[in-house]
Amino acid sequence: MALYVNTNVSSLNAQRQLMNSGNSLDTSFKRLSSGLRINSAADDAAGLQISDRLTSQINGLNQGNRNANDGISLAQTAEGALDEVTSMFQRIRTLSQQAANGSNTDEDRLALQEEIRALSKEVNRVAEDTTFGGQNLLNGTYDAKFQVGADAVQTIGFSMKDVGATTSGANTISANGGFTMSGIAGIASAVTGETLSATTGTISAEVGAAPDDSSFADVFTKEGISVSSQANAQAVMAGMDALIAVVDKKRAELGAVQNR
Repeated sequence: MALYVNTNVSSLNAQRQLMNSGNSLDTSFKRLSSGLRINSAADDAAGLQISDRLTSQINGLNQGNRNANDGISLAQTAEGALDEVTSMFQRIRTLSQQAANGSNTDEDRLALQEEIRALSKEVNRVAEDTTFGGQNLLNGTYDAKFQVGADAVQTIGFSMKDVGATTSGANTISANGGFTMSGIAGIASAVTGETLSATTGTISAEVGAAPDDSSFADVFTKEGISVSSQANAQAVMAGMDALIAVVDKKRAELGAVQNR
């Protein structure tokens, strides 16, 4: 009579243990090859959700750091350009002080006038040509927010559309004229109010012309600054102090943005 083994419990148990060992070995190989403990939802369903959420946070922070560095580079570009503007303003003030000295003749002042005019043109050129990624930074229109956080609306605002505040401290002053000579002069006039309107009354709009009642912004253009007389030169000195203060204010704002 033949014997049949319908159920081999020992064999089934051995096969089950072998299959479990194979699955465990497969999981170990996956983790070794990927470097990750969780390779699929089956490995750890709850852990996968937590891991993905933290991964999004990490990726967001890394990209936010890169975005912040790009923003700092942009602010440094604008601040570097304004640093050059400050240097040129300081030179114009020094030349005006020299022209205000009584030892100079009219011919001497005309020579000083030419350098002042060249510096004024260069200030305007810097304002027109300072760009970052194709965007002009000093024409009074740049305004942006930088996504520096990992989540939405975690931004830092950055604007070149305004400068400082009025003497009452109520509002910022629009830089809609940009950071050209006349644009900065317009900001300075708005910030300091009547103080500068009195100053411009002694400045002639052109070399050798009679004093007029041009606005402060009109006088401080590449054609308008005149040191043709001691009185004009002294008025230009006072005006340049106001222009330098405007640029320094904006540079301080840019520095504060970089340090945030």
